[in-house]
Amino acid sequence: MGPLLAALLLTACSVEYDSEPLLAQAFDDAALQYDVPRDLMVAMGWALTRLDDREGMAADDGAVGVMNLRLHGLVPSVTDAARASGHDPEEIQLSRSTNVDAAAALLRTWAVEHHRATGKTVVTLEDWYPLVAAWSAAPDPLVAEGFAAQVFGFLASGFVAQVDDEVVVVDPQTMDWINARQDLGGSGLVSHFVPASTSNYTNDSRGAGDIDMIVIHTMEGSYSGAISWFQNSAAGASAHYMVRSSDGEITQMVDEEDVGWHAGDWTTNERSIGIEHEGYVSDPGKWYTTAMMESSAALTRDIADRMGVSLDRSHIIAHSEVPGCSNPGGGGTSCHTDPGSGWDWDLYMDLVKNGTASSSGPTTALTDGTKNGHYEVVVSSSRYGITRTCSGPITASVSSGRLYASVNCHLEYNGRAGDFPITWSAEATGSALSGTMAVESYADGYSGTVNTDGSTLAGFTGSKDLGGDIGPLSYQVTLQTDP
Repeated sequence: MGPLLAALLLTACSVEYDSEPLLAQAFDDAALQYDVPRDLMVAMGWALTRLDDREGMAADDGAVGVMNLRLHGLVPSVTDAARASGHDPEEIQLSRSTNVDAAAALLRTWAVEHHRATGKTVVTLEDWYPLVAAWSAAPDPLVAEGFAAQVFGFLASGFVAQVDDEVVVVDPQTMDWINARQDLGGSGLVSHFVPASTSNYTNDSRGAGDIDMIVIHTMEGSYSGAISWFQNSAAGASAHYMVRSSDGEITQMVDEEDVGWHAGDWTTNERSIGIEHEGYVSDPGKWYTTAMMESSAALTRDIADRMGVSLDRSHIIAHSEVPGCSNPGGGGTSCHTDPGSGWDWDLYMDLVKNGTASSSGPTTALTDGTKNGHYEVVVSSSRYGITRTCSGPITASVSSGRLYASVNCHLEYNGRAGDFPITWSAEATGSALSGTMAVESYADGYSGTVNTDGSTLAGFTGSKDLGGDIGPLSYQVTLQTDP
């Protein structure tokens, strides 16, 4: 809970509460210094890493930091970003704020180069669109376009991100031009076919009698980055299918009749289909979404039905369970832990067998547009026996199944009054609504429901110990919107 709210609750107390949002400040400073839209950079980081710098560890494709700058001369290059910003390359890899600053410097360099090449000055969000697509480093234009569409989709809906103890908020942007640029084509389970490099798989003519396993993987990287990596002839790896976290979009990269190089064990490769999922094993809560699980389960069921794969855990397995990779000292050439303990196998197998997803993917009654509603926040201090409530009407915006709302909650106590900001951000999948609410500088996750008429109800309870004279505060929050 933020300092303004605490002060209004407990005016007799004096406490120092440091809530400086370091990552948010880094985006603010970089945007100002290099004249790059702050919210655009945040949305790019959210799409690529969920704003997680992985403590400086490089992803499988050489990407480092919040903004996925890449090592080994790959684009967008750490070396180029260091040259543009004057930062040390190692600091760019290890420091969140430096990574953001260097990325902004590189984006500004790209904007200058774009102007020189085309004569067009990069000013509006629409002007930045091709540069965002280029940031994906995808050689296939369809993949690059898909990444840009995802970033600008996040901008259109707005979102609240909690990173460690700080909150980063992006307000919805009005972009009437964007629908004409997005290419979300395709139908059925697979939205796109983007072929992997022929150096990364083995041509074959397998059929139903040859395939009896499905292997579940985690990309350890972003959707667009992993697709681009499998297009790189140096990768020496590939999978048949790639599934995106935010909405469950599926891209196919290898024909099922061909042998993908995904399992780290040749016998398993020969008899299996590999499915990669966007994200990181270390942070399943941010990446293993309901949309991705449902979409993947529908894909697995579709493959199993056509190939005659048994619907059990002996034939639908984790990468970590591949023979050789799962045994100490085994012979697998790429022993991994994915998809990790955060993958809910009970849920996944239930979805595979009983399926709430269909060929068109999960649906929701939450339609795009503006929705009116009501909120209530109750904050209590058990130490002082004080309870304060703020409530009122709220207007929410919905875009592509994502809901965003914000309000200034007015609170009075002992003749003092003040407003503190509250923002809600959520995604709807079927009848489920889940997301993040931020009150000043404190944020937490919440869940709710989408009713058949399109109305929503969400809420949560929690507590925050501010220490010092204030101590613990508890809160209850409800948010509802009309159809």
